[in-house]
Amino acid sequence: MEVTYKKEVFPLKKRERKIDSEAPAVRVKMITQETKVIGMMAPKIQIMITLPCIKAYNNGLHNILSEYESKAIVYIITKSSDDNLEKITNAYKIDENFVSNDFKDFSLKFGVNINDELLAKSIFIIDKEGIIKYKQIPSNIETSFDLDEFKENLHEVINFKQKGHTHENWMGV
Repeated sequence: MEVTYKKEVFPLKKRERKIDSEAPAVRVKMITQETKVIGMMAPKIQIMITLPCIKAYNNGLHNILSEYESKAIVYIITKSSDDNLEKITNAYKIDENFVSNDFKDFSLKFGVNINDELLAKSIFIIDKEGIIKYKQIPSNIETSFDLDEFKENLHEVINFKQKGHTHENWMGV
């Protein structure tokens, strides 16, 4: 896959992640200096958002994430400076325990790395079992996310009910 930035086309490095495949586990240092392993099985759905610049975080995205905050863990991975991170996390009251500018390993494992200085804009939704259920990588870094599509898919993943077996099926009747 390729993305465009300032009229230049960049191939994404490493592995492309596919829907319904297992999400990689990746160790990420948050801006609080705490290290977390994210991307695998978790008690809640995980939303991984990569932003080349944290200033791309906006009201529309924030409103969707706020609506589902009790049912999802949101991680924001960016290459932004500490100053910009502080401005945006304060403005939107984002928990700094879930924000990181340690993007290199994450971007390589999730297939959104452009180079040592840049990553693609993306959203991944990972279910409780650690399976990627949705991904969005705009073909141009400067393009906004399709928030309607994201919200619709997030709603589906959060409200998915696992179908179990019925007694008759289990007994072979």
